[in-house]
Amino acid sequence: MTKLLRKLWDDDAGAIIAAEYLFVATILVIGVVMGLASVRDAVNIELTELANAYLALSQGYTISGMSGCCAAVDGSQAIDLPGLIPGPICTPPAIPSVIDVLPCG
Repeated sequence: MTKLLRKLWDDDAGAIIAAEYLFVATILVIGVVMGLASVRDAVNIELTELANAYLALSQGYTISGMSGCCAAVDGSQAIDLPGLIPGPICTPPAIPSVIDVLPCG
């Protein structure tokens, strides 16, 4: 019995391999977490840029006036100035967003 206990005490064949697996797994988990955080930030930036691109689309219109038979009708024009998507706001805005419409002057 003493011999068997001595052999078990001296046997360390799997200890090094288990520690190495634990070390590699820890590095992989930290790398995956950091990689996913970077992907999250990149997706957030791309979606903000997409929203800014949508806001930059021209929503203005122009209707030209008509004339004939000694009568004329003035045209009209409306311009919607694009805004930019702000960063995250922790509190809701106090007033709603305003769409600028400027008549032709």
